[in-house]
Amino acid sequence: MIRRAQQSDPQALSAIYERYAPDIYRYIYFRVNDHELARDLQSDVFVRMLEGIDRYEDRGWSISSWLYRIAHDRMVDVLRRRERMPMISLDMWVEQIEDPRENDIDVSAQRAGLERALSQINPIQAQVLRLRYIYDLSIAETARQMGRSEGSIKSLQYRAQQSLGRVLEQMDREAAQRGEGFSFA
Repeated sequence: MIRRAQQSDPQALSAIYERYAPDIYRYIYFRVNDHELARDLQSDVFVRMLEGIDRYEDRGWSISSWLYRIAHDRMVDVLRRRERMPMISLDMWVEQIEDPRENDIDVSAQRAGLERALSQINPIQAQVLRLRYIYDLSIAETARQMGRSEGSIKSLQYRAQQSLGRVLEQMDREAAQRGEGFSFA
């Protein structure tokens, strides 16, 4: 299929897009937490794929690893720019005020708490947890994505789970001290 895509076969290109677009969107969305930005970046990933497919070399990794790498690089660029110029989406804020949904707020609070906890552990460990549990990649896919061995990923994942557990326990203790009922348990 990749060879056909490199020859600009529309069916092969379409098949690659249909297979990986939802996963790439999910990968991006859980990092940027913005539907419109995630859709824009997803589109950008596939535009870059089209521009570079003729230079793609099969080195034993799946094309998904290449697509995730493109997505990661684009997200890093965007997030760096975003850090320099923080913005608040007024549409989302107004929407939440006009239509408050308790369940959505709980999920959003849990996601924010989890992201806060992930930011407190080693970035490599946090990346392993995101790839494995948020993006639902296998050990092998995670290893390819990160350029590491499967054994290394298993070890990183174990240490990351231990680190995250300690951070979440600390966050729970702090919330209890403040009298908040929120818990990750």
